[in-house]
Amino acid sequence: MLFFAFFPPPCGNPLCALTRTRRPAPNLDSLNRGGNLGRVMDYSNRTYLVSAAPADVRASFYRKTYGTAALAFAAWAVLLGGLFESGAAVPIIKLMFAAKFSWLLVLGVFWVATHFGQRFAFGETRATQYLGLGIHIAAYAVLFVPLIGVVLVQSGGNPDDAFAEILLPAGVSTAALFAALTATVFMTKTDFSFLRTAVIIGSFLALGAIVLFTLFGVTVGVWFAIAMTLLMSAAILWQTHQLKNSCDTSQHIGAATIIFAAFMTLLWYVIQIFLTRRD
Repeated sequence: MLFFAFFPPPCGNPLCALTRTRRPAPNLDSLNRGGNLGRVMDYSNRTYLVSAAPADVRASFYRKTYGTAALAFAAWAVLLGGLFESGAAVPIIKLMFAAKFSWLLVLGVFWVATHFGQRFAFGETRATQYLGLGIHIAAYAVLFVPLIGVVLVQSGGNPDDAFAEILLPAGVSTAALFAALTATVFMTKTDFSFLRTAVIIGSFLALGAIVLFTLFGVTVGVWFAIAMTLLMSAAILWQTHQLKNSCDTSQHIGAATIIFAAFMTLLWYVIQIFLTRRD
């Protein structure tokens, strides 16, 4: 089974598609020429580029963004577990592989869902933004059903073994890699925008490969999963750089949606690597 998340958005990076007029961070030194501001300035309701925001506003944005992404992952895990506990996973898997090319249809539906979900996540109202995030959570939960099913089969149908031997180490490895990539962006001054072209070209090549593999029934091995992990790592560096330098401080839900999607795609291929190692 294969999966590909098409990261380049239809109108460029959604983090750049901002509708509000951004204001630079106020220069308090210039305002305080006389040694006394005279009154307390309140900028809490203003909107800034993240990179230009005051330190407290920027820190609040990061807390909200990564906190929301963490809650989204927890909701995804609960929903995915519920699909297996309720028995709904079996008909979902049967439907996904009812015909030879059903998987391509699944990917198409997934792409459409996340495409609109991403647009909603950067919408004007909080309700619309949370709807977009919710669409992503549901889409990824359904998409992961067949992969988790394979993990269970490889573990002899024992959920405890599946969790301890594959899912837990894969999750920890993904989290560690994601944290390292994120830290690289925030702790260095490197401009990772140069990765955009490589990510887009690599994405098209990967999509073409997945279509061909599905059409001809080719089973890919660990090397494809490793290559996709490297591609996703480059995409995370680029997207995190965009979040840091192009995102509006009012768009933490949209930014969290991007982070959640990137993490889940990386997790998909890391799980495949652990599956291949087990074989």
